[in-house]
Amino acid sequence: MVSKKFYVTTAIDYTNAPPHIGHAFEKVQADVLARWARLNGKDTFFLTGTDEHGAKIEEAAKAAGQRPEVFASNMSGEFEDAWKTMDLSFDRFIHTTDPDHVAAVIEMVKRFNKKGDIYKGKYEGLYCVSCEKFFTETESERGCCPVHKKPLKKVSEETYFFRLSKYQKKLLDFYKKNPEFIRPRGKANEIINRVSEGLKDLSVTRTSVKWGIPFPLDEKHTTYVWIDALTNYLTGVGWPDKKYGRYWPADVHMVGKDISWFHTVIWPAMLFSAGIKPPKSVFVHGYISLNGEKISKSLGNVIDPRTLVNKYGADTVRYFLLRDIPSAEDGDFSEAALVQKHNTDLADGLGNLVNRAVVMAFKYSDGKVPKPSAKWAKSGTKLKKAAAATVKSVGRHLGDFHFSDALGDVWLLIAEANKYINDEKPWEINDKDYRGTVLYNSLEAVRLVATLVSPFMPATSAKIFAQLGSGSGLKWGGLKHGTQLKQADVLFKKIEADKVGKKNEGGNYVKFDDWAKLDLRVAKVKKVEDIAGADKLYKLSVDVGGEERTIVAGMKKHYGKEELIGKEIIVVANLEPAKIKGVESRGMLLAASDGEKVVLLTPDKTVKSGSKIS
Repeated sequence: MVSKKFYVTTAIDYTNAPPHIGHAFEKVQADVLARWARLNGKDTFFLTGTDEHGAKIEEAAKAAGQRPEVFASNMSGEFEDAWKTMDLSFDRFIHTTDPDHVAAVIEMVKRFNKKGDIYKGKYEGLYCVSCEKFFTETESERGCCPVHKKPLKKVSEETYFFRLSKYQKKLLDFYKKNPEFIRPRGKANEIINRVSEGLKDLSVTRTSVKWGIPFPLDEKHTTYVWIDALTNYLTGVGWPDKKYGRYWPADVHMVGKDISWFHTVIWPAMLFSAGIKPPKSVFVHGYISLNGEKISKSLGNVIDPRTLVNKYGADTVRYFLLRDIPSAEDGDFSEAALVQKHNTDLADGLGNLVNRAVVMAFKYSDGKVPKPSAKWAKSGTKLKKAAAATVKSVGRHLGDFHFSDALGDVWLLIAEANKYINDEKPWEINDKDYRGTVLYNSLEAVRLVATLVSPFMPATSAKIFAQLGSGSGLKWGGLKHGTQLKQADVLFKKIEADKVGKKNEGGNYVKFDDWAKLDLRVAKVKKVEDIAGADKLYKLSVDVGGEERTIVAGMKKHYGKEELIGKEIIVVANLEPAKIKGVESRGMLLAASDGEKVVLLTPDKTVKSGSKIS
């Protein structure tokens, strides 16, 4: 049976610094899943919030000359405001200082103790304040945190331990029985290998940190921030009250790769100890860099998402993050690339289709939805089939967390609708019933497109529905004939790109925007197939950062299949799909030729698939 409920969470963000575009990436992905679930009639709950305890917050508050509770509250307000600006549809914004959460953490610790999983001891080791995590000498990089590159602190203090080692076998058995628990699969293999090597018991209290929830078994100790933070997923839906079962277990936790260990190892072990089912899945996404550089306060390249929204609008920012950044791999944010996507995909693509369909209805149907004629029903058969197929493919892609692929298929439908208008040429049709049918099909395609993009760009969809005088729906035929349409301003106005660039050797000005239009990425060839009737072409299946694409390439006379499989190549990733010999090709590869010999361009050293060429 298909589940009637859906519960999605994001990581709760540390309140030691304001929100940035990397935080927004995760939150927008979760919002799409929540909105898609609601669109499909599921009882949905979307949880996000802030992590307001721990040494990191304590130190940041001290540096700001404020009490931790005041500092954390103010910074938490920044995050909540940012997510409202980004048009997130969360059902609760949780604070780890909320009274019901404090009570839930205390109850959780008591359950650990009742199970015999808590004992007192002493911890000596290397500690990263930024991660709120201990590292062994082997895990550290010359005494520095492998994530933040800062020197680790040597800590020695009395602590209480959680018997994490006790759950090694149970975790491994759980991973085996639930292969969809850790997504994507490559991340699952990393975690399973680490757990197989053995687990050490976890220190779950601090005596040196005072800003946190008092440990219920010993008032001299403060509860470890990760025990505190992870419990929020239960608090958010009412635990320990029985009502939490309405949404638990969570369908998916959306988290960054830096905290995957806590969510895929420590969290399920905690739940085993407390007698609670683990979540169904944890989706691990990558990092966002900015113009090829890691986002860092020290580099001064932190972008507040609200700044982008104020400049370009929430839907343009949402679309770019979801369309251009790989969901499971590291990706790069470029403002120039965002402008290019806005102008091509949104203004020239979606906006143009909506404008064409509505303007023609006003010109030829008195501004009302015309009645389709059964006599001319065949004229829209291909478009209707494409729409039905797109609804299915979007659902499938979102189930696999492939947000870019889902949007890619919607834009194929937009292209199909534009092609339908061009082929039918309603401006040349004299038969009123025939033209009315074409206009109806065009408007209905617009309505379905608006429905499909509503989880991604909710404000844009609302504007389209207002023009159509109709609401969302995933089945063809939702528009009622005779409905009065409304004319409105252009959905997306073109943005004039900034002239960022430099002079070349000849003294001519080279616009950065011209280069930004190219999205070059590293891809790995996974499969090579022949194409019937093509003596020069191969059908390549390539991995572009966790996204599998088909590319048709004229390499058959220059490379054998075995030479291509496993090869790292460079592809142009932002081309419109094209059908070649009946195969849909989504991109092109780069090669060099001296007129006779053709050689594929490849990166000098092995890098991750999906890496941006810049």
